[in-house]
Amino acid sequence: MIKILIVSHCGLTDELIKTAEAITGSHDNLFSVQKDISDDNLVSLQERIANVLDEINDKEKGVLILTDMLGGTPCNASLPMCKKFNVEVLTGVNLPMIISAVFASKSAINAKELADKVLSDGQKSIVNAKQLLLERLK
Repeated sequence: MIKILIVSHCGLTDELIKTAEAITGSHDNLFSVQKDISDDNLVSLQERIANVLDEINDKEKGVLILTDMLGGTPCNASLPMCKKFNVEVLTGVNLPMIISAVFASKSAINAKELADKVLSDGQKSIVNAKQLLLERLK
């Protein structure tokens, strides 16, 4: 099973995991690192991410890192991990992405394959619901 690390601002990581597990049940392959609003230090966040990856890294299969937004500190702190660890980094994490990752992590061959699946599922989950409903009512 491929491990998943969620890195975001404040308590978003824990709330996303808690909500995903309320829907899917608990999973031992979900991990989190959050950027505390009072901690603006990019280096300290990188160190905390690296410490978690030291513990959970799978050199063969890799780890999927999900961050909240492109250009944000969590993403910027996660990207250098690509040099040291076998990781894939996706931004724009949302609940459907986490649920997809949890289920697909059981059968994916590696983190790259998992990232491709989660990216596709995450993009499909962002829709104009009103427009979709109106189209179906025609």
